[in-house]
Amino acid sequence: MFCKNSRNNEISRIVVNHLKHNRLTIEAIEGRYRLSAGIPNINLINQAFQDGEIRIEDDGAISLCGESIHPRWDTVRIRRRVEEYLRKSASTAEIIKTASCLGVSITS
Repeated sequence: MFCKNSRNNEISRIVVNHLKHNRLTIEAIEGRYRLSAGIPNINLINQAFQDGEIRIEDDGAISLCGESIHPRWDTVRIRRRVEEYLRKSASTAEIIKTASCLGVSITS
């Protein structure tokens, strides 16, 4: 499960690198997004994130205007960092929001 409208700089970097490597850009025509040849436009990438055209799928792939990018996530390292952050740094509000986002019951 992924929190809607949540933009992550590392995911943005993966998207931009993918677009640059494949010489693609995102076009917005009448509110619809598509990939086409060109140089990536950061403003359009940000708007596509906001509009849900760039998102993380349940299988961990990044959906980019209907195309899937399959990064190699180090889920053990990510899990360890999340646990450490939640234990040491997270506010009560962040813990509740994270639990809610993940569908974890917060009542006993």
